[in-house]
Amino acid sequence: MLILLLLIPLLGSLIILPISNTLENKNQMKKIALTTSLINFFISLNLWYEFDSSSATQFQFVSEFNQLNFCHLNFGVDGISLYFVLLTTFVTPIALLSNYTNITKNLKLFLISFLVLETLQICAFVSLDLLLFYIFFESVLPILFIVIVIFGHGKDRFRSAFLFFLYTLAGSLPMLLSILVIYSYIGNTDFQLISLYEISLDSQKLLWLGFFVAFAVKTPLYPFIIWLPKAHSDSPLAGSILLAATILKLATYGALCLGMSQICAYKLSNSGDTLKLMIPNYY
Repeated sequence: MLILLLLIPLLGSLIILPISNTLENKNQMKKIALTTSLINFFISLNLWYEFDSSSATQFQFVSEFNQLNFCHLNFGVDGISLYFVLLTTFVTPIALLSNYTNITKNLKLFLISFLVLETLQICAFVSLDLLLFYIFFESVLPILFIVIVIFGHGKDRFRSAFLFFLYTLAGSLPMLLSILVIYSYIGNTDFQLISLYEISLDSQKLLWLGFFVAFAVKTPLYPFIIWLPKAHSDSPLAGSILLAATILKLATYGALCLGMSQICAYKLSNSGDTLKLMIPNYY
């Protein structure tokens, strides 16, 4: 079921892709995009219904793809990520409806962008690997950059798009460095393996700082809010809705599940000078 949530928006994008941009086909493309997003919303409701709330701290609906040496995809939901997935599938149809009639040029690009954004956001919320989370965490930036530049309004939309893209990308680099440090310690970035490994107190503090800076910029917390007003004001309505409702929640989710409760939660070892990373066991 979780894989369906990831694939259905991509399937809708592939259906829209070969359709020509005639007036009649534009209405058809909008209906396909909206129907696809609504189907995904109802699937997420079913996911919510089947979720075992008595084991909310355990990862459920776990799916793995490790057939390739260079690609290990690991997805699952817990009691926190479930509601972020519901929020994403709920907001996407609303975003599409907000610009349902006033986007006429490059309509195909507009619809495909928002369907792909839905998949990327869900991937970030259900990733069970730190590196995967970072990849999907950042993958929404190029698409939102395109949305602001092409479909935004105002003379400063190019500046706003570049400010949003470069500022938030640079702000996430400390998180990437922290992930690479964890990989150098463990040789892996899987949540389950990290939960079994001990890291020194001083190193743990630096790792926390790297994640905190990235999430503070992305949320954004004061004084890192310079990019947010311009990105909102120069985005199309659909982009502004998605930015406020879900894109900014990627950092909130990261702070809850990675920065504060998992990566930075710890227990003292017997020696008293090390920390044990505490990430819920999904097995």
